[in-house]
Amino acid sequence: MKKRLNILCLLVMLVFCYSVFESAYYISSAFVDGFRAGMNYVDNKEQFQKTNNMKSIALFPDNFANLKDSVYNEKTGEFVPAIYGKLVVSVNTPVNIWLKFMMCNFIGIFTMIFSVVFFAKLIIAINKSRIFDWKNVRRLRWLGAILILNFICSAFPAYISAYELSGVFSISGYSVNLSGLVSKLTLVLGLVALIVGEVFAIGLKMKEEQDLTI
Repeated sequence: MKKRLNILCLLVMLVFCYSVFESAYYISSAFVDGFRAGMNYVDNKEQFQKTNNMKSIALFPDNFANLKDSVYNEKTGEFVPAIYGKLVVSVNTPVNIWLKFMMCNFIGIFTMIFSVVFFAKLIIAINKSRIFDWKNVRRLRWLGAILILNFICSAFPAYISAYELSGVFSISGYSVNLSGLVSKLTLVLGLVALIVGEVFAIGLKMKEEQDLTI
């Protein structure tokens, strides 16, 4: 049973690490592209402006039966019907300094790193058979709070960006899909960690009360 638990914990750790490295990779790539565009600002101001105004948007079609859009299929050499789901567009919106800062998502990366650290400590404690312990309760509470903070750090700038875009950009036959902008997985995991932490806390309190009565 302990071996199965260790395998499951290892799989979760690998998923956590993959998520952190994936976020770091995309953010570093975007930073490098932005730095290069800034270096070439004098030579190509128009291209720099387009790059600086790039924003992600999630769309939801008003009618799934109306396939008026299309994309070119290189395999067959013809256009095929398509529905847009997510796009990256270059649109000039009102400047938002806090949004520019949060869009970098550095806070999100740090929260994921800290969540990996707390989860690793939890795994080590479980592996040493220190399962029902107040330190694990605190770790689970910290883990849950950090994961929820990570969700907020990714959701807040995405929703603000969608709000800004809705005032200056629209596509016929589509509406902005706010739910498609942010993954809710970290929010669910954070709430689960908090619930498990409270279950551990209730169990420990009951054990302490029984010890006192004995």
